[in-house]
Amino acid sequence: LGFEKAGITAMSHLSILPTALSDPERLADVLVSEGYDVERNGYLRGFAGDRQAFTLKATSASGIHLAWTTSADGSALELLADLERQGAAGMFQQRLQRIVRLYALSKALDTVNTSPLLQGAHTD
Repeated sequence: LGFEKAGITAMSHLSILPTALSDPERLADVLVSEGYDVERNGYLRGFAGDRQAFTLKATSASGIHLAWTTSADGSALELLADLERQGAAGMFQQRLQRIVRLYALSKALDTVNTSPLLQGAHTD
């Protein structure tokens, strides 16, 4: 808690987990719509001077941090998680599942809206 009170984001044991997410802007839009504060392109600090670059970091009103970095090949976003600390926060898995579902819904709606089959179709 001392680090966070001082305004320093510190994570003790960072794990990098692959995801199916690939669009940082879409993810940022989803996170903002869910009430997260979003920060782009920075570093998470761990203990013993460890630093890990992030592409997006989301902070909930309760102070829970979720962060993603771009994979080495640039094809996906990888979740940076302090699983030990996040597990203690309780709702980590549910929060992440909701974010992934909303991301997939956003992507599906964009696909439908740009489908050539629906170009010129009218709905009343």
